[in-house]
Amino acid sequence: MSDYFARDRRFWLPVAYAVPIGLMAGGAGLLFTRAVGRATNWLWPDEVDNSFLGGELWWLALTVTAGVLVGLLRRWLQVPSEPKGALENIAAAHVDQRSAVPMIAVSFVSIVGGASLGPFDAGTRSGGAIGEWFSDRVDADDDIRQVNTLVGINGAVGGLLTSPFLATLLITEMNPPQGAEKYHRVVAPSLVGSVFGFFVVWSFVGATFLDVFKVPSYDVEIWHFGVALGLGVVAAFLSRLLGATVFVIRRWVTRIPNTVVRAGIGGLAIGVIAVCFPLTLGSGKAQLPDMIAQADALGAWLLVGVVLAKIVAMATSLATGFIGGPVMPTLFVGGAAGVATHAIIPDLPIALTLSCLLVAVPGASIKAPFSMALLAALTIGVGPIAVAPAGVAVLTAYLLTTGLGLFSTILPGKTADPDNPANVSYQEQLFEMRDTRPQRRT
Repeated sequence: MSDYFARDRRFWLPVAYAVPIGLMAGGAGLLFTRAVGRATNWLWPDEVDNSFLGGELWWLALTVTAGVLVGLLRRWLQVPSEPKGALENIAAAHVDQRSAVPMIAVSFVSIVGGASLGPFDAGTRSGGAIGEWFSDRVDADDDIRQVNTLVGINGAVGGLLTSPFLATLLITEMNPPQGAEKYHRVVAPSLVGSVFGFFVVWSFVGATFLDVFKVPSYDVEIWHFGVALGLGVVAAFLSRLLGATVFVIRRWVTRIPNTVVRAGIGGLAIGVIAVCFPLTLGSGKAQLPDMIAQADALGAWLLVGVVLAKIVAMATSLATGFIGGPVMPTLFVGGAAGVATHAIIPDLPIALTLSCLLVAVPGASIKAPFSMALLAALTIGVGPIAVAPAGVAVLTAYLLTTGLGLFSTILPGKTADPDNPANVSYQEQLFEMRDTRPQRRT
């Protein structure tokens, strides 16, 4: 009987394994983020002029150098030309141990070099690889191996988000177990791993993800839910625009056969965008609080430009060979759109527009509406009632993109066949659309 799953030894084994796996995964995530933080602080200036053309020309040399290094590392370390991304690894509950370390190294250079990507990919990859490695040590069967991989991913993400319950909810939405019994057999060990990963990071950092993007609170009124519905439509459009931009740029850059040249051109493009719109530099976690604080000074149309420029910068980063996570940059796109909406329509509370778009854009993109709604409450500091409009926005965006398939981009000469992946710019996984044309070898 499924009601007695906890009396089975096969339930308790993964729970016991989750403790060392979570500790190691949290430690790996901590080492990566600390190394990225130190290198970023050493290379990039502390204070930046965030106005239009406020960047420095020497940034171009740094981003181009990073691009060339990314291309060389991918060649020297034999990184797969089309590696599976973090979302694919989570969905498959599998991480290739052989390519994990090389890809983490490339991700480090990518993020430090100013690419519009975050640590989510390296975190999930390191945690998953640790789970796979541990399974080899204990000779686990396929079912327990998959659980151990997800436990490692949870341990790393629990440390990255410094919020274990949010991490487990996020990973569970990306890889929902089928059946009530399997749900408990997967989620319970995952939460244990997430808690212990959080414990490692909390012990050294002593800070959480709470109130990272704090804004003034507001009193919810009935008409705010109508606004949230409209913001959900905007978020769905931005999500599809992001996917379409990745696809279009990827189709163009694949014509460049040399991976080093391709990544170098990508680095140049990222640098030019950053010089014009300095807020687009990096993952966006450090830039979003500055943008919120300087919203009035920056002005509405500059903020709109930042949204569009960030989409192009992120798409260029993904398409030209840089490696990193899409979650934080997508949060930035949503957050910037929320701040821009408030700047355009000041009568809309910034807490309303920011909370709605901050979570609705990634909620639609990574198919995790519930964890994104919780993220609004945790990172913006709005109460349980004030987070309700954000829930409406993320659900609207999610249903429009995933449930109804709207805002898909039909390519020239193609028919609107949703079963043909060559027709739609954004399909099963975030930014994982592949060009179906034969590719030349590098």
